Amino acid sequence: MQTAIALRQSVGNLQPSAPSSPVSLFPATISTPCAQTAPPPMTKRMEEKMQHKAALLALYNRALATADWGDKTQARVKFEQAYNSGLTWPHLYEQLGPVSWKTIESWSVKVRKHGNDCFFLADKRGAHLRGKCGLTEQQTEIFLRCVLRPNRPRISEAYRVAKAVMEQQGIDNTHSEATYRRWLHHWKERNHHLWVFSREGAKAWNDQCAMYIERDMNLLNVGDVIVADGHNLNFEIINPWTGKPQNHMTLILFYDMASNMPLGWEIMPTENTAAISSALRRAVLRLGKYPRVVYLDNGRAFKARFFKGSQNFDEAGYAGLYERMGCQTIYAWPYHGQSKTVERFFGSFAELERLVPGYTGTSIEHKPPRMLRGEKLHRTIHEQQFGSRCLSLEEAHTLIAFWFDEYAKRPQRGHLNGRNPMEVFVEGKGPGVDKTELIWLMMSLEIKTIHRNGITFRGQNYYHPALYGRRHKVSIRYDLQDTSSIWVLDQQGELICEATPVEKVHPAAAQLGNEGDKEKLRQHIALKKNQEKQASASARSLLKDEILPEHRRQMAEIGVLNGEIQTIDTSNCKMISLDAEKLRREVEEATRLQQEAVAKALEEELMRLNDSDRYERLIEMSAQGMELTQEWNDFMTFFEKTDPYRNFPEYWESCRIKYGLMWRKAVSGQ
Repeated sequence: MQTAIALRQSVGNLQPSAPSSPVSLFPATISTPCAQTAPPPMTKRMEEKMQHKAALLALYNRALATADWGDKTQARVKFEQAYNSGLTWPHLYEQLGPVSWKTIESWSVKVRKHGNDCFFLADKRGAHLRGKCGLTEQQTEIFLRCVLRPNRPRISEAYRVAKAVMEQQGIDNTHSEATYRRWLHHWKERNHHLWVFSREGAKAWNDQCAMYIERDMNLLNVGDVIVADGHNLNFEIINPWTGKPQNHMTLILFYDMASNMPLGWEIMPTENTAAISSALRRAVLRLGKYPRVVYLDNGRAFKARFFKGSQNFDEAGYAGLYERMGCQTIYAWPYHGQSKTVERFFGSFAELERLVPGYTGTSIEHKPPRMLRGEKLHRTIHEQQFGSRCLSLEEAHTLIAFWFDEYAKRPQRGHLNGRNPMEVFVEGKGPGVDKTELIWLMMSLEIKTIHRNGITFRGQNYYHPALYGRRHKVSIRYDLQDTSSIWVLDQQGELICEATPVEKVHPAAAQLGNEGDKEKLRQHIALKKNQEKQASASARSLLKDEILPEHRRQMAEIGVLNGEIQTIDTSNCKMISLDAEKLRREVEEATRLQQEAVAKALEEELMRLNDSDRYERLIEMSAQGMELTQEWNDFMTFFEKTDPYRNFPEYWESCRIKYGLMWRKAVSGQ
């Protein structure tokens, strides 16, 4: 210990670092310059170890330079003891380990031989074999054929198969499995694209190996491009049409590409054009202007002809919705989820789904324990806490809206540079659009008949003065989440009015009601008196201008003038004989036209219904004995393979029984 301390004090407290120049390793009196050769190539680890060797060699030379003549050997031994104690230069000892003074002398000779160049202290053992392997080309070819299979066999399995093939072909194979693993690892580093494509397919190759196109989002303004896609919600919601919980309802979302802002959305049991149009309407309202480009998913609902103008569609008198708005459409490449920026957003949206009590998991591997077999405890705890409680459609909309607002306030990296989506969106938001221009984008369409109190919709009467005096069928458009008004259109598609719910009055407003109730009663009485006045004035005018003149003309034709009956001369009257065959043909033609009209009306009714309601209507038609067309038979076959049918088989079976009994009784009653 004393020797090590004395040596450290004499040599100095040097840190392990590379010398500033090769000459500094030796005293100037013994430097022997010579021509230097090119240093060998080194890895980072080799370079670090070389620097530690050079530092130890410099300390060694300094210790020898301070020793007296004749004490060199003793100085070498003392230096070795001091270093190997691990106390004098602990960092060097940790990196290099025990070293004898003879080894250090060999380092000195090597450095002198190469002109005092410390780079030749690097360990070059095995460098000539690096990257080489003892496997022959024939062996590696057989092994690759066994491992590059779409069934993705394990390497150990591929090795056993390749070994059997080599034995069968008489190829000598004395190499171990580890040798093949090392060779395969080296091969995969240089042929990753072949490995992925052969074992995982084209989509995995596209996601992991293919070069991707980088977009410059700074070239976009808010509303230039909005992206639409559907996402299956991973929690249960009460289906308002069936009253039963349904998993994986479809969330249709329009998403602004420039600001990463979620715009309009809709929730539907299945992805269809009605839900998409409703979500688009809400997106346009929130955006405050019409988008220039709509980036759409490649799914069947987005590619429906309702959304893209075609020759047949134009001939029918309609145009694609996006063409009406003056914007262009882009369809994403199939199986290229990365092309739609909204896909990344749905990954973050899973955060909300995990907060819902009815969460069912984003995949089979991530199902909650209560949904797995044998997890009785988790299932019991969940039932005790929540029972069969599921979110209603309105609650799901509210929850999603709150989370969207919270997400819009999060600072984001990428092209937003630390800003949040709300800031960017507000700066580029439009001034607003006229809601009446978006009537044709409303989600639902139904046929109703006007009656004396307007139109009945969901148990509520809707009225507008423009409906007064009408008694015909009309089309109404409405938003499922906003029933404060409905838009009424005639059968030619012309807007009649926007009807609002009829306010009910207090039964004894004059005696028991407050001022508001009395005022409401006065308004209703005034409206009714005004209608009565209009009706009486209109009736008197009609009586004077139309009814009386027509009545007098008819009386004159039958010989009644001023209340007296005159005799009519029948000598010039001709007898008309009825042709029975002609009459029969006319009756058949009228019957045929009536049947065609009924069939056309039924076809239009089925086209307006959603998939579940259409299937139920077809069940009823079958129970009535009506012959279905091949198109509707194909639809029923398709619907029976979808989730809305397979998840509720008891409901559809009860529909068949109900309609069968109902129409059987109707037939027997006749």
